[in-house]
Amino acid sequence: MLKKLNRLEPAYKDYLWGGNQLERYYNKTDSGLDIIAESWELSTHPDGQSQIEHENLLEYVTKYPQVLGTSCGIKDIPILIKFIDAQKDLSIQVHPNDEYARRVEHDNGKTEMWYIIKAQPGAFLYLGVKKDMTQEEFRRHIEDNTVCDVLNKIPVKEGECYLIRSGTIHAIAAGCLIIEIQERSNVTYRVYDFGRKDKNGNLRPLHIEKALEVANLNIVQVDSKPEKVLKEDDSCTEELLRKTEYFDVHDFKVKKSASHCVDAHSFCTVMMVSGSGTITCDGESLDLKQGNSVFIPADSGTFTVSGECEFITAEL
Repeated sequence: MLKKLNRLEPAYKDYLWGGNQLERYYNKTDSGLDIIAESWELSTHPDGQSQIEHENLLEYVTKYPQVLGTSCGIKDIPILIKFIDAQKDLSIQVHPNDEYARRVEHDNGKTEMWYIIKAQPGAFLYLGVKKDMTQEEFRRHIEDNTVCDVLNKIPVKEGECYLIRSGTIHAIAAGCLIIEIQERSNVTYRVYDFGRKDKNGNLRPLHIEKALEVANLNIVQVDSKPEKVLKEDDSCTEELLRKTEYFDVHDFKVKKSASHCVDAHSFCTVMMVSGSGTITCDGESLDLKQGNSVFIPADSGTFTVSGECEFITAEL
């Protein structure tokens, strides 16, 4: 019989803008890297595959496709979940939609959601353009290094969430610790990179022509609040952060205990944001601390987390 509660072990990325918060705050000390920019908690993408109980996650879901649930539609996990530590600004970038990415890059497009775990004073995001503009106008701003001047600069604080649809020009700026739930994709078109060089002294490549083809250069609505509060009592608060065609994300702030049902339609991933607790499901239990992630197969039934903590769930 398959286990209901399965610890996830991440794949790590040491992009030049990363820091040491994931090691210090989330005790991710097994990376072997000097800096950790991203911790890919749930990933079957070939650019970085996580493990489940010391087994490759893609091999696991290939062997046991029933764990994915009836909503999946493919024999693979269609989302990717990361912790991101931005010690420096990320590049100004954009992701294509599914149609373009599959046709041109043979990968998925990328719509993503960010949940702000921590934000240093003055931290912000770039999200969308300030005014509608043409490709030619935007190209001129890229060429004269004024692209940041025409982007929305959104101050952020802990507990906010943002949905970034494919085509939206964006960047995470320095001082943000984030959970990202996204389509399973690694297609990023850099528009502007502040003239930075990689560890070999080379400028990182830009992808301006492709970026202009896929970018939405019209004003987009930005909302940082959860969609709705589903439960609030002396035991826990449950909020629906975002429900999209790609993923369904809930946030639980637990004082005593919180429960959630994993039915036949989808697997569920649990990410511990803060605190510690014990998760139980059908006689199984795991002790969890902040930074831990757990995979729960579809149709596992109700799990309960007890303790003072915050955790986020993501499912299809």
